[in-house]
Amino acid sequence: MDSDFNNDKRNQKREELKTFFYKTKDCRECDLHKTRINFVFGSGNSSAPVIFVGEAPGKNEDLQGKPFVGQAGRLLDELLATIGFKRDDIFIANVLKCRPPENRDPNINEINTCKKYLFSQIEIIDPLIVCTLGRYSTQLILDTSTGINKLRGRVFRISDRLIVPINHPAAALYTPSRMQILKDDFKKVRDLLDNYQNPESITQVDEIQVQPQQGNGNKSMDSKEANDRETPESSDDKQLGLF
Repeated sequence: MDSDFNNDKRNQKREELKTFFYKTKDCRECDLHKTRINFVFGSGNSSAPVIFVGEAPGKNEDLQGKPFVGQAGRLLDELLATIGFKRDDIFIANVLKCRPPENRDPNINEINTCKKYLFSQIEIIDPLIVCTLGRYSTQLILDTSTGINKLRGRVFRISDRLIVPINHPAAALYTPSRMQILKDDFKKVRDLLDNYQNPESITQVDEIQVQPQQGNGNKSMDSKEANDRETPESSDDKQLGLF
């Protein structure tokens, strides 16, 4: 019975994410739609216990419509392998769904416009842990202006979810010595996940009294609405990579 329930729940989440993708993929709420090739929704396991959140799509991501497919993506795959994960075990998303021109930093208006999509993805998947990769996702999720280097290595709890700030894998491309720091942080994620059912063993957690979804103005569809909508089948399904 438990297996059937889990399969039903996974299928429900997958269909909700798929429906949400078709609802949002033609977004034109900011100027980034004028220069993008693809709306990079995110991909991975629709019932993932861990979501990794990056900054914004780069050139390769924009071309392929999938997150983390360039050099930083290969590093991410290596880091996941060190803790026994593959891409189909987790979900990967970004703060922005469209590439900023010339890979410039996201601006505050773009973040405020796009964040509702990320928050809805988190709400649908309902992971145990959110790993924020780099400054922009960390500051958004934790609602802080503190820099990533002061936050990485710490664990935060928002409601019943753990937030683990980590340097962006691209940091190791420019500073190879940071690879070991990244490996240590990824190991912490594995340890937290393995001990999640034993909260007494999770120590040194900072409690945050802010809900990440606060003020996003875009709650995800409930299961009935998702099921009532007709979801088209097309080549766009390949972009999602949902499991």
